[in-house]
Amino acid sequence: MGLFGKKSPYGELILLTLLGFYFFVFGNWFLAITSPDEGKNSYAALHMLTTGDWIIPYYNCHYRFEKPPLLYWLMALSFKIFGINEFAARLPSGLAALGTSITTYFLVRDFLSREKAFVGASVFLLLLHTWVESRAAVPEMVLVFFSTLGVYLLLKEKPLWGWLSLALAFLAKGPVGVVLPLAVVFIFRLLKGEGFIPTLRWFLKLFNPLGVLLFILVGGFWYLLVLYKVGWEFFYKFFILENIARFTGKLHRHLYPFWYYIPVVLAASLLFLPAVLLNFKKLFSKRVAPFGGWFLFVFLFYSASKGKLHHYMLFAYPALAGVLSNILSIRYIRNAYIAGFLLLSLLLGFAYYYNTERFVPKAVSYLKGENPKHLYFYGIEDSAIVFYLNRCIPQIKDLSEAPKGSYVITSAGDLKGIKVPYEVLVRGKELKRKEVLIRLRGND
Repeated sequence: MGLFGKKSPYGELILLTLLGFYFFVFGNWFLAITSPDEGKNSYAALHMLTTGDWIIPYYNCHYRFEKPPLLYWLMALSFKIFGINEFAARLPSGLAALGTSITTYFLVRDFLSREKAFVGASVFLLLLHTWVESRAAVPEMVLVFFSTLGVYLLLKEKPLWGWLSLALAFLAKGPVGVVLPLAVVFIFRLLKGEGFIPTLRWFLKLFNPLGVLLFILVGGFWYLLVLYKVGWEFFYKFFILENIARFTGKLHRHLYPFWYYIPVVLAASLLFLPAVLLNFKKLFSKRVAPFGGWFLFVFLFYSASKGKLHHYMLFAYPALAGVLSNILSIRYIRNAYIAGFLLLSLLLGFAYYYNTERFVPKAVSYLKGENPKHLYFYGIEDSAIVFYLNRCIPQIKDLSEAPKGSYVITSAGDLKGIKVPYEVLVRGKELKRKEVLIRLRGND
């Protein structure tokens, strides 16, 4: 039996799609764009749309080389169709999450059992972490979708489509979009019991010359264009700093202990922890070993990295869904959907209320009305405001050098150090601090 009656593959996919729109898309407009990542990505997409420069990403009048362009292209297309708003900015992530859930359905159906396909897809859909990332204008969900799709297609021995999918993953986030999926494909096949040498021979056959050429043409053309236009500054910024230095910790960002991802996964799996505690031994069943190997590889890979962020774990979640599907019944999934619906409704209600207290919507509304000639950041930067105003906002280190009547965005904590006269125009909360908009009165 399915969730509400007899099983039908088409019915299950339609139901997953409808549920996915609630769990991954609905209410993504309740919260204004946040800083720093969402604001930077949204501005880069808007800049591409308004200038017609689809190759070089910009943020605040500077190159933005931290990420490849696929998310920006998708967001710009969404802006073109739905207008410049939060729904459009976050829709690509929501659709990518939905696509990953559908891909998980086929992974479980073809490599575990037909009976568990809907359960596995539902697990991915009900992981709390996916609710957050599917409502964020960041590239992670797009990366996870094309990486997971690439794994599925290569396992199904469809190398041309598989390499195309990995090319898009490469355009979403860089090397992790091809290195990790290929490693997962090898591990998955090996743990199916094929033996190392047969698995290696099978794996090498996936490097179809046409498929690899397709990957280079689709996945590599943008990198080569930027390298040609900008030079080695891009290569150093993206490949060395954002990938190698971040992994080794030399970038000195987001340095967390080895066990950082344990609470991340536990929190994401909140709705399934009772079943895990009651059926712990079944998690190590031989039939889910390929999914378990996938999960463990991604978990250990990112745990070994010095630089850690919670969303790095997203690529492990399709595998986690496969493992958990082995211990869950349709009845449990039905109850999990009810609990998930209630919990997500509460979280969305909180987000809607919290947004009324935020600084960004208040400041943007005020600044659009005033349209000041001189506007600066002092001590902080809020990328969401750069996006909403669609203007570059410079940093200023000495407020005494600013023209009289200048508007300044700063933190509440920095007000104590300001020596020039000012008046506070707007106050509000943001995720990491309280921010204020002030107007300088001058020294007379």
